[in-house]
Amino acid sequence: MTNWHQARFPQRVFISMPFKKLNAHTLALVKEHRFDLEVGIDHAALDSFSREEFARVAGELRDAGLATTVHAPFQEIFPGAPDRLVREASCARLDAAFTLAPLFAPASIVVHLNFEYRRFGFVHRDWIARTADALERYAELAAGMNALVCLENVYEESPAIFGEVFSRVTAPNVRHCVDVGHLAAFSKIGVREWLDANGRYAAQFHLHDNDGSADRHWPVGRGTVDFRAVRDFMAGMDRAPLVTLEPHTEPDIFATLEGFRNAGFPEVLAKFPRGG
Repeated sequence: MTNWHQARFPQRVFISMPFKKLNAHTLALVKEHRFDLEVGIDHAALDSFSREEFARVAGELRDAGLATTVHAPFQEIFPGAPDRLVREASCARLDAAFTLAPLFAPASIVVHLNFEYRRFGFVHRDWIARTADALERYAELAAGMNALVCLENVYEESPAIFGEVFSRVTAPNVRHCVDVGHLAAFSKIGVREWLDANGRYAAQFHLHDNDGSADRHWPVGRGTVDFRAVRDFMAGMDRAPLVTLEPHTEPDIFATLEGFRNAGFPEVLAKFPRGG
C-alpha cells in the first residue's frame, strides 16, 4: 500500500471523514498516512458524542500536526424554509456544529445551500433572504475561527440561485464549495458552464466521480466527471483553493488519491505558495 504522506502534495488535500468513523482504527490510519481531514459533524454525531469526545479527537489530530475543515449537518437543514419551526430546527443543528467547530481550528466550515426549485421555487425570494440572514450570522462565527463558510451545491440544477444568495451576503468569508460530483449527477449544466457562472465565488472543491446517473462517490477518474475542466479552472485561480476528496470507503481513499494524482491536480496546485 502506498504511503500517501501529505508532504507529497504541494497544498493541503483533505479527506472527507464523518466524525462517527474516527475510531481507533481510522485515527491510526489517518496518522500513519498524514491525512488532513474534512470532519463531518452530522446529526448522528451530535446526538451520539459528547463535547469531551469531540475535543479528544480534535486534540489527537492537532497533536499529530494534521489540518482540518469541518462539514456541518446537511440532512433536512433548511434555514430559509417557509416554516418557522423548520428554520429553528435547522439553525439549532447548525449552531451545535458551529459551537464544536473551534475545537478543530478548521480552515472552512462547509454548509449545504439545500435549495431545490421544485420545493422552494414558489417562495424563493423569501427563502434567499432568510438564508442570507442566517449565513451572515454563521459567517461572523466562522470569522472568529479564521475560517470560511463554504456553500456546497447538491440538488441545485442551476448556478443562478448561488449568484442570488452571494449577491445578498455581505460577509467576505462566505464562499462557494463546488462539488463536482453533485454537478455531474444533478445539475442541468456541465462543470465548465457552472464554473463560468459561479467560479468567482469558489474557494473550495469537493472531488469525487460518478457516471452522471447518481451520486456514487467513486474515486476520481472512475466515472465521467470532467476533471480536466476543474483542473484547468484551478490553474487560473488567484489563490489556492481548499480541496476535499470524498471517498466513501477506506480502499477508495487510496484509489481516489491515485486518480487525483493522475488527473494532474498536484502539478496545478504546485504553482501556489504552500498554504496560499
